[in-house]
Amino acid sequence: MNNTDPVPRSNAEETNLEEQTPQTEQSAAKKKEHEKPDRKKKKRNLWPLKAFFITFLLAAAVNTGSELVLTDSQWWLATILTVVILLLGVVFDVIGTAATACDIGPFHAMASRKIRGGKMAVRLSQKKDIVSSVCCDIVGDICGIVSGVCGAALASEAIDGAGLTTAWTVVIKVLIYSVISTLTITFKAVGKNIAVKKANGIILGVAKALSIFRKEG
Repeated sequence: MNNTDPVPRSNAEETNLEEQTPQTEQSAAKKKEHEKPDRKKKKRNLWPLKAFFITFLLAAAVNTGSELVLTDSQWWLATILTVVILLLGVVFDVIGTAATACDIGPFHAMASRKIRGGKMAVRLSQKKDIVSSVCCDIVGDICGIVSGVCGAALASEAIDGAGLTTAWTVVIKVLIYSVISTLTITFKAVGKNIAVKKANGIILGVAKALSIFRKEG
């Protein structure tokens, strides 16, 4: 008669099989854990490319607008435009600093209670690296560059109107550039201090303003 019964296994072989099964499960779980961060990294790697195009378009638009406004303009118009752009850069720098310093916990509570701006504040907090990059690096740097361009136009208007010598021309240019740089750095230093202390209030205010243009789901 043919023996159809399976070959009996020893106790050692059975224990080896039982030990191999959880090991394979653990290795599969580890592979999944390693794959998830890789996908996130691939998504985040697209941001520098997006930042490049956003910066290029904003810089082109702002510089074109400032050149059109400052062409054959009077000194008072160049002064107003310089102050407006300087303050705009400070405001965005405050928002970017507040985004990195805010606490997302209270925003979750506001979103659960359906307080206006709560969900938008959660989104801003979750993407604080992008918010900080856009506000501080892109908009802030562009405003700094354009304010320098406006300062140059302001210096040209002052020099052309006065008909000064070369030495006084250099002095006036240095003074105007120094005043613009000093005001920018001083205002940003004060703004960063306020942004750190009142980070949640600032982000909530920005979230409420943005919620006007976008409905919270």
